[in-house]
Amino acid sequence: MNDEIVCTICPTSCFVQAEWNDTELLSISRQQCKLAWDYIESEIFDPRRVVTTTLPVEGGRFPLVSVRSESGVPKDMVMDVMDELANVVAHPPIRVGDVLVPNVLDTGIDIVATRHVD
Repeated sequence: MNDEIVCTICPTSCFVQAEWNDTELLSISRQQCKLAWDYIESEIFDPRRVVTTTLPVEGGRFPLVSVRSESGVPKDMVMDVMDELANVVAHPPIRVGDVLVPNVLDTGIDIVATRHVD
């Protein structure tokens, strides 16, 4: 297979030409940095996205706390993760880095707070 993929691993955002088969990335061209290979390979065979959102806070100084996944979740599970988080209410005190949802949907990925809420 052959396609052009925008590599977003660095601010340049190269339009990389990639060639691959069912099991491996065979070649890339037009990349401007050495980080492109790993990004393109991941984007083809295991695309992942960091999920960011807010959760309601019960009894806190602020009504919401911002959260994110500690790492990328499989792209096809992003909406499932969002649906799962729609049922979560956080309780203060909350500190940056606190795990608010451990192992979301058995992915091995935690949802963590990105701000303090007292």
